[in-house]
Amino acid sequence: MTDNPLIEFLAAYGPTSDGNNMYDEFVVQAAKSAGLDPIEIHQERSTQIKAYVTADEPTSVLLTGTAGDGKTYTARHVLNELSGGSLAWGNTDPEVTLNCTKNGYQIHFIKDLSEIDNATKQSLIPRLLKAFYREEGSREVYVVCVNDGHLIKSWREHMGDDPHAVKVLQIFQSLLKDDQEKPPGLAFRLINMSRTSHAETFDAMIDAICNHSAWSSCPPSCSAMSEPTPCPIRENRKVLLEAGPATMQTRLRSLIEMAAADDKHLSIRQLMILVVNALLGDAKGTATPLLNCNRARLRADAAEYKATNPFSNVFGHNHPKIRRMQFTAFEALDSFGIGHETNNFFDDELLDAGTSLPDHSRYGQPLFDEIRKNYRDNPERHIDDLRDALIAQRRRLFFTTEDVPHKGDREMCPWQLSVHHHGDLYINLLRPLEERDADSMKWTRARILLGLNRTLTGSLTGTTNRLWLTQPSGVYLGMDVPLLVGSPINWQGYPYYLRLDPPSNPGRAPQLELVSSEDRQPMSNLSVSPTLFEYLMRVAEGALPTSFSNQCFQDIRNFQIKCVGSILRYNKDRDIEIQYVAVKTDKERLVDSPIGILEEGR
Repeated sequence: MTDNPLIEFLAAYGPTSDGNNMYDEFVVQAAKSAGLDPIEIHQERSTQIKAYVTADEPTSVLLTGTAGDGKTYTARHVLNELSGGSLAWGNTDPEVTLNCTKNGYQIHFIKDLSEIDNATKQSLIPRLLKAFYREEGSREVYVVCVNDGHLIKSWREHMGDDPHAVKVLQIFQSLLKDDQEKPPGLAFRLINMSRTSHAETFDAMIDAICNHSAWSSCPPSCSAMSEPTPCPIRENRKVLLEAGPATMQTRLRSLIEMAAADDKHLSIRQLMILVVNALLGDAKGTATPLLNCNRARLRADAAEYKATNPFSNVFGHNHPKIRRMQFTAFEALDSFGIGHETNNFFDDELLDAGTSLPDHSRYGQPLFDEIRKNYRDNPERHIDDLRDALIAQRRRLFFTTEDVPHKGDREMCPWQLSVHHHGDLYINLLRPLEERDADSMKWTRARILLGLNRTLTGSLTGTTNRLWLTQPSGVYLGMDVPLLVGSPINWQGYPYYLRLDPPSNPGRAPQLELVSSEDRQPMSNLSVSPTLFEYLMRVAEGALPTSFSNQCFQDIRNFQIKCVGSILRYNKDRDIEIQYVAVKTDKERLVDSPIGILEEGR
């Protein structure tokens, strides 16, 4: 029986032990060998870079990041678009040159700086400097692919004592630490592919994989093409393509965004691994835990869909744990604890065969009914099977259960099945201002202030509309009454106020900022990571989660100290008398009262 070559080709993008799939050249060659079109994913970066290098006064681009971040893929895509496919990227020459008819410049594509010999690097740096400084007579512009460490190492070793080269090295080091891309006065941009979230391209990635033209090559005569036991690969493809808020595609994108905001960046290649493993994962596999056409037919014939469950395999559970944790994608998703977290509502519904939860024709009740029955007949013998089955069903429900409004019954929220019980509210923080749910945002901001106030005062205050900033000591004259600096701070007001804007760049955490009313510039800021946000939400609910409370507490205290320092400097610069107030708890409300007598000089 003829197999579809697409399946073996997609497996080249999956989790393999040799790591070749981390490199663009490998998968391009795999496509050629299979006689298939490579996976093409539209990226805004390609459009931006093309505009930079073809402008009347062009800008060179350095693409940095780790292996699999899409540096080579992006540069190759730009070359193909600019040349109309007439210039081949190839695998031998380290540099490809294109004469740009639009601006008359030569565009040099450096495929990988680490693959260039030392003599060539020695001559390349002066050429790059001429382009960066737009020296008279230079008609060259560059697109350079290089990982962060090798960029600094190569530049330091081959720059000599040229002061311009030394300055550029310092700029490289600075740009790699923050979100800036373009240094003032120089004609280059440094785009760090490891400091951005690829969540915005995730939908395009699933579309490119699951709607590849070669899916039509599945032979109609294949035994797995018919009911009642259809091909598990095609069933998993349906799961990945399903659109809507309560789908694997949408929830995975949310997890990717949250992981990036928690400094767990997932590269393009790692995301490809997730998608391919969900599509082809086979928990019954031995040497190769991915389905091919023959194994897919065997699983379909025996109705062994438990082994091909995409809701489990997306977490890498078709691999041994020691191997699974070698892949950043699986490690990042594992940190959410999905399937291991639960509550009474979800487990009661599963164990009692309730109808309020979504089902699935392959991966829902058909996989769970018999295990539940066996457990009821003999609990001691089947407890382990039930435990594993519950974990698998919770994972499915996380992806397929509808969200709950912020004022609804939060016990029914699918995010209760992860360690981030308020993940849906955090995702709303990451949205642009015009896309945020305003009502949810109002509720969230109140809970953030409640969590901060309870953390800083050590009391179960109910204050949700203003922030109390205490002195670092937190007490006044040795008594258990916090000493506050100035009046409490609101979301609007003078001379300073609080602001919680979306992150400046995809993949970063939103910032809670103390802002000056005069110039609207931040005086201090607190990075609201998913972990810190969950901490504040749980503290607002009256709990103090010890698993991550100490680090979060220290972050909040540091924010408090920075805010107090900024306020003191602000008042001193304007010769404003500092007003201290004491604060008391009155029926869980914080009430401020003037301090009549202060120690001299305080």
